[in-house]
Amino acid sequence: MAILNDLQKQQIIQKEASVSAEKILEYIQRFDNLSLEDFPAMDSAKRTYIQDKINSAPNPLEQQEWSAIQPLMSTPSQDLLNALNQYIRNWESTRPTGNHVDEAWQHVENVEKQLDAIQRQLEENDWNNVDMLNQMSLLKHLHKYPRTAHKNEIDDSVWALVDRENIQEIQDYISAFPMGLHINEARELLNSIVEWNNVKNSNDILYISEYLRNNPNTPFRQQATLLIASLKQVEISEMRNNPNNYEASRLLTLLEEGIFTDRELIMAKVATENVLQSLKNTNIRYDLPNINQAIESSIPECKDGYTDVYFFGVPSTGKTCVLMGMSRSNSLNINLAHGGGDYAEALQQYTDVGITVPRTPGTFVTTLEATIRSQSQENAEHKVNLVEMSGEEFAFDIAKNENKIYSFEEMGSGATKLLSNDNRKVFFLIVDPTTNIVRITREVIVGYDEETGEPIKRLENCVVNQRTIIQKIVNIFEQEQNADIMKKVDSIHIIMTKADTLGNAVEREDRAQTIFYDKYANDILQPLKDLCKEYNINSNTNFSPRLYTFSLGTFYVGGLYEYDPTDSNRLVKAIRNSTQGTKKKTFWDRLKSALN
Repeated sequence: MAILNDLQKQQIIQKEASVSAEKILEYIQRFDNLSLEDFPAMDSAKRTYIQDKINSAPNPLEQQEWSAIQPLMSTPSQDLLNALNQYIRNWESTRPTGNHVDEAWQHVENVEKQLDAIQRQLEENDWNNVDMLNQMSLLKHLHKYPRTAHKNEIDDSVWALVDRENIQEIQDYISAFPMGLHINEARELLNSIVEWNNVKNSNDILYISEYLRNNPNTPFRQQATLLIASLKQVEISEMRNNPNNYEASRLLTLLEEGIFTDRELIMAKVATENVLQSLKNTNIRYDLPNINQAIESSIPECKDGYTDVYFFGVPSTGKTCVLMGMSRSNSLNINLAHGGGDYAEALQQYTDVGITVPRTPGTFVTTLEATIRSQSQENAEHKVNLVEMSGEEFAFDIAKNENKIYSFEEMGSGATKLLSNDNRKVFFLIVDPTTNIVRITREVIVGYDEETGEPIKRLENCVVNQRTIIQKIVNIFEQEQNADIMKKVDSIHIIMTKADTLGNAVEREDRAQTIFYDKYANDILQPLKDLCKEYNINSNTNFSPRLYTFSLGTFYVGGLYEYDPTDSNRLVKAIRNSTQGTKKKTFWDRLKSALN
């Protein structure tokens, strides 16, 4: 039917009074958007006449449209279905006399059934040719027959072919089946893949283990298990190659998480049953003394009349480990009531459980008052002050040497002041065979706040070469400004620490000699011999410094170790042989002294 525009419709309404009833009837039957309701001012008789005509006479346009449909009725088709539906939309609301709307509805139902049957037959023929193991074939059929009865079957088959580890294939499924049977599973899997990729790429065995624990049904369980097995070998290698740098806390976590068993670590020879028991049963924070508090309470004081024993070396070479070992030697007795008593007590307790002490602060200096009993003379004893000092003071000042330091006094505070006393002295040069370059960071005061008076500090960095530092220390020994100190030195010897890295007990001595002579003989050993002759040092060894190897024991992962007193006892004996013994006062000696 035709449609009037607004202007045409308004013109017909305005002319209604001057136009015949027959003409108005023609307009109403001709134009779809015109009815009697559009003429509210129409005469009632005229309205009644037109209404009766509408109700009794067929619409010629309706008749014409229905006639046009008849040639299509012989064969069910989509064109016939479209024409019937259009006819119903045009005439269902007006229902003119003789209309065929009800008949059209019946034809629509029959045509739809016939088309569905034809479509089903065509689809079934195509369905028989679909490759159920090919996603493209399945999706092509779905695209051709969007109302297919096999939609769920196609959905299941496509999902079954999706690679659960392929992000693109999962995303393709979500695009093809936005309301699919497996849409929730697909989205969860997509999130799982993203998470797994992050976990996998971390190469962190603890992170991957946590992922497995939190996602027990993950499709990547086998991959994760294999990756953990591979990373366990990496961890074992790290434990073997860098046992002292491997964090004990990490090892404990690996055990607690069940990633490693005690047996695995013992079989890999990175730990022993005793070491593991010590690790599990000792809470460093609560069961052992607070090393920082012990350091703060220490007082550096060398008792007069004793022999002062100094250990020179760069940071991290093992000077503290030497004191730890000697603190538990049966040949040496430390006075725990002395200024460094709290620190000595801490060293002993850490040694008892086989855990190394954390690195001491850069300016730390203290002294341990000790007595070494002579084995040759029952009542003779050797009084010594063991001087514990950070290597940073020497390393920084000697390495940078901005002020052209030639004497100990010019090096500032700490152990350097103790050197000027009148006590006899023993020097040990500490050498670490596992390193040469050491990086140091320390705080230095660069000024004071004008308002608060608080010191303004900054970090100062320094890279030192162990060989160079040892050579410079020997050169300082040689300076004329230090002659008064050197005249009080009885012996100078070398300690090569971390001897457990040099092989078994038989191999260590030879390897240590080889390393020392290869690196230090020309620049250090000969100058030391000449120095010893000049000041009559090492007179009992023909002026030659001796090389001692030292280890706290057998080291394992996490800096844990099983204490072996052998090397510690040898050093105590070396100190005893380098010092003058005094007769231990008996009861009668003390009584005579009191009477006099």
